[in-house]
This record gives sequence, C-alpha cells and structure tokens, in this order.
Amino acid sequence: MRSAAARTRRWLTGGVVAGPLFVGVTAAGVLTRDGFDLRRHGISLLSLGDRGWIQIASFVAAGVLSIGFGVGVRRLGPGLPAAAAPLIWGYGGALIATGVFLVDPGAGFPLDAATPGTAMSWHGVVHAIAPPVAFGCLIGLGLVLARWFAARGRTGWAGASLLMAVAALLLIFLPGGGGSLRSALAVVLTSAWLTGLALLLRRMADDPGPAGAPPGAAPDSVRGGAPGVVR
Repeated sequence: MRSAAARTRRWLTGGVVAGPLFVGVTAAGVLTRDGFDLRRHGISLLSLGDRGWIQIASFVAAGVLSIGFGVGVRRLGPGLPAAAAPLIWGYGGALIATGVFLVDPGAGFPLDAATPGTAMSWHGVVHAIAPPVAFGCLIGLGLVLARWFAARGRTGWAGASLLMAVAALLLIFLPGGGGSLRSALAVVLTSAWLTGLALLLRRMADDPGPAGAPPGAAPDSVRGGAPGVVR
C-alpha cells in the first residue's frame, strides 16, 4: 500500500510541475525574444525562429507531465469523478499537439520570417484547433470538480474551480479584441488552478483519511475551521 501511494504521488507531481514550468519558460520568451509583443503576438509564435525549440519543448514537456498527472488522478480511485482523468489527458494531448504542429508566422514575428501567404498551412490548421481543445478540457474539468467539491462541502475549492472554468471560457471563447493578452492570462489562471489541484490531490494520496474512506473524504491536512471545508 505504501509503495502504491508513493507511485501515485509521483504521477501527481507532474501536475505540480507542469504549470510553473510552462509559465516560466513562456514568460522568459516573452521578455527576451526580439520583436515579440504580447499585445499583438500569441505565445504560440514563440515556437518559431532560432530559439523556438525552447517553447516547443515546454509545450511538449507540460503536456507529458499533465498526462502523467491524469494517470495519478485515475490511480486515486473511484472517489474522484470518472471524467477527471480523461479530461486531463485531453488537455495534455492538446498541449503536445500545440507544440508539435507549428503555428504559421504572423503579425511580424519572427522578425526574419517570410511574408505569410493567404492560405493557412496544414500544420497551422492543426495548431489552431489544439489550444481551444486544451482550454475546453480544462473548462470541463473545472465544472466537473466544482460540482464534486460542492457535494463534499469543500466550498473554497468548489468556488475556485467554477471561477476558473467561467473565466477561461470568457477569456478564450468570448469574441473581442486583445486575444493574445487574454490567452496569456487564461494560461496563467488555469496553470495556477491545476498546480493547486495537484498539490491538494498529492496530500490526499499521502493522507487519504480513515481506512476505507474515498479520496474525497477531506483529510485533516486540508480541512479548514469546519469539517470538510478547505481553507
């Protein structure tokens, strides 16, 4: 039992690492790449140019770590919603696709890129589909877990999960300007939520509560002032 819990905890660690890794690498690219302007350029454009491989690697690494996180969620057992792990896997797979299938150059970035044609490349089409799929999976995950946390009296996490889902939906899918800035904000918001969720689930794996209790049984290490309420 101890070794099984340790393996589950290692899988869940992927969810702790993925967000900070991706946000950190992306922020470094935004601040250091010549000609990049977050007001006009989506972060996917950082995958192009002489240092584009760094951003590609961050997309793929975050995706692989997220898929591992989903494995850990599945290993926690039937106490969690059945849809949670598949939604996390979908998110991780979409991150990998975002990195592997490159966006077409645009809006003057990279600086040495040839003038793009009027037709989108086949890999640009795949790339355009992947990010909405990734955010769609996270929105679905937030809604599923908001209901799950609420049913267990964990009002703090229920509210945070619902807020993340609604905010991501508005930032990504609501028409309007400022798309690159809104997308970057959505990345930071969803990554922070996923990191916190992974930390919470790791504590569940370490201290699942009374013998036979499901993972949702609110271990003492995550309770607030009232039973079953997360701080």
